[in-house]
Amino acid sequence: MSYPKQAMSLGLPPDSDLGTIDFDAPATRRYTGEEWDRAMAKAEQSGVPMEADLTYQNTLEGHLSLRNGRNAAQLQPTDASEQAADCARAARVGGFTESVMSDWDLPAKTVLCVLTDKGNIARVVITGFIGGNPGSSIAPPTQIALEVTLWKPGT
Repeated sequence: MSYPKQAMSLGLPPDSDLGTIDFDAPATRRYTGEEWDRAMAKAEQSGVPMEADLTYQNTLEGHLSLRNGRNAAQLQPTDASEQAADCARAARVGGFTESVMSDWDLPAKTVLCVLTDKGNIARVVITGFIGGNPGSSIAPPTQIALEVTLWKPGT
């Protein structure tokens, strides 16, 4: 196991900025829209994928998006095994690509199994939210609290 149950948080920056999270590092980063566009263009030219596994953007709706080249599955807490092989199998099957967080349809304890760009498996549990208003369709959480376990193949 590369790291067990690491607390992380993904923030929603203002304007056209993006919040990103890379489970392989682990690290978060904020990009301006222009920085992100330049980084995407560079990644396309070089053939090296962006390091971010998930992005969070759009202060009205809160788009939580899986980046290209990754695969992920959304699991209900009752179905979510804590075993690496089970999470890897779910991630390879996929199904999760994006959630509009202002809809509040990813409740706390939701589990995402993510196959990262480096071929690692991340088990991501949403542990809570900071900010936002579940009663409004234009007030997504300003931060998503996470607990992440990362497995590297063969470890």
